[in-house]
Amino acid sequence: MALNLTIIQSGLEDLTISIPDGQTIMEALKGQGLNLDAPCAGRGRCGKCLVSVKGDFEPPSESELEILSGRTDLRLACQAKGLGDVTVVVEAKALFSALKGLGWTAPYNFDPPISLIEVGERDRRDQRPLMRALDLSSENYDVLSQLSVLEANRTLGKVLFSHHKLLGAWETHDGPNENLAAAFDLGTTGLALALIDLNQRQTVAMETALNPQTAVGGDVISRMTYAAESPEKIQHLQNLALEGLAGLVAKAVDSTRAKNIGAAVICGNTTMLHLLAGLNPKSLAQAPYRPIFVDRLNLSHLAQKIGLPPWAEVTTAPSISAYVGGDITSGLTAIKLSQRPGTVIFIDIGTNGEIVLSKDNHLVATSCAAGPALEGMNISCGMRAVTGAIDSFQLAPDMTPTYTTIGGVDPKGFCGSGLIDIVAELIRSEVITKTGRFSPSSVKSGLIKDGQYHLTDEVFLSQKDIRQVQLAKGAISAAMKMLLERFELTLSDLDEVVIAGSFGYHLKAENLLAISLIPKGYTGPITFVGNSSLAGAARLLLDRLATLEIDSIAQNVEVIELGFDPKFQETFVKELSF
Repeated sequence: MALNLTIIQSGLEDLTISIPDGQTIMEALKGQGLNLDAPCAGRGRCGKCLVSVKGDFEPPSESELEILSGRTDLRLACQAKGLGDVTVVVEAKALFSALKGLGWTAPYNFDPPISLIEVGERDRRDQRPLMRALDLSSENYDVLSQLSVLEANRTLGKVLFSHHKLLGAWETHDGPNENLAAAFDLGTTGLALALIDLNQRQTVAMETALNPQTAVGGDVISRMTYAAESPEKIQHLQNLALEGLAGLVAKAVDSTRAKNIGAAVICGNTTMLHLLAGLNPKSLAQAPYRPIFVDRLNLSHLAQKIGLPPWAEVTTAPSISAYVGGDITSGLTAIKLSQRPGTVIFIDIGTNGEIVLSKDNHLVATSCAAGPALEGMNISCGMRAVTGAIDSFQLAPDMTPTYTTIGGVDPKGFCGSGLIDIVAELIRSEVITKTGRFSPSSVKSGLIKDGQYHLTDEVFLSQKDIRQVQLAKGAISAAMKMLLERFELTLSDLDEVVIAGSFGYHLKAENLLAISLIPKGYTGPITFVGNSSLAGAARLLLDRLATLEIDSIAQNVEVIELGFDPKFQETFVKELSF
């Protein structure tokens, strides 16, 4: 039986949707891109997801009643299930907790630093200079020249500004109507763009692509080595990054006819941001591993090279250290890790595996070289998460495989989530042994032929592929264990593990445990937040307070370099087994 749920949102039209019987309010809101704060992972313990409700609901449990304190107009969204048509009122601060297509974020206020406003004729008695009257600043002659035309002609106009900095000025009939901003994730393997309409408060385009720099090398070390050969090689890597980002913008503009993309935030690891800026990254590759910069960098001079208007403001997210970059500060800003209760570990699964421990409002970070296998690269039939990629896989008791592909077409290979599913299922079925080898019985039965497990004639998993998975998961698992040991903590002390990454929503907790990416013995909740890096970049465009938060994170996170610890290699070897 389907029910009608009416969502009342401050400042927006009421929305009525049909939801299946038995679905919680939180699940229904997630389907609309609205995520409420839920540090307890939806278990009805923290009381953070309180919403105002009307209608007929299933009665609250005793534990929920304690949190409600006798209020009959409130319910926990993670627990409340309707018995008939119901209404929920969502607070304004929660409306922007997850724009569609982005990773999950903790709730925040919609207060974008980028604004496009109408400027009318001023009172003749106002003697203030126009820039002071508008409370803006600018050192750009072209923009000031545009503004002078408005003042000279005493005409109506539009001005675009960010953090009180004037970006553009136009006469009303010439100026743009939309106020757009672009959030970029410059990953080692993949690129992502979220184009956001700040007036409509929604994502209008999402684009992804392979990082063109992968043609030079699949990891940051190989690109550092390439860049060290000559200034021309550094320029080449910068151009590849710029072309990749410009390609995303071109696709987004083509689908939306967007014109005024007035601001952009680019997040990425420290090496990627150095290469984007055209800087020699050699110091990142040799002891004592010192970056050229870690603070937010203004790259507005590159706006046109990534397909944006010349007036667009382009900035990067700040990094923390040589191997804990702006993608991590951005992710931590998105999910507000330090505000989650208890002891929490945050893992960003990517080519560079970054891990952050949060305990008592103190953040400690480390990183490890996971490699690109879990993103579908360096795998015989691996591919990005695009049409034709196997993204989920299961084995029946009789070993009959079932799988889904992106786009529902015939399989061409498998992406990261599909790869993890396949390896996990083969481990459970004892086709893959704890050491990572195909079992003798599976070879004897003919299930494994020529060292390969075939899903189709053309799509298969090889022994080499399994080794790549072992290296990736072994590095992450070892780093997680070392981080806990450094603070005399055990897996039983953990209250939650948060998993981020471009394919995070598509992973299954039981499969991460099956391949031991999360060390054996952990039994607590696992929360998936998707591409938190991109979500954090978007928040920087949507909430002016986010800039202060991310700068504070970058300056206060403690970093531990496991590469200096001789015990890491020993732990890594132990964690290679399944």
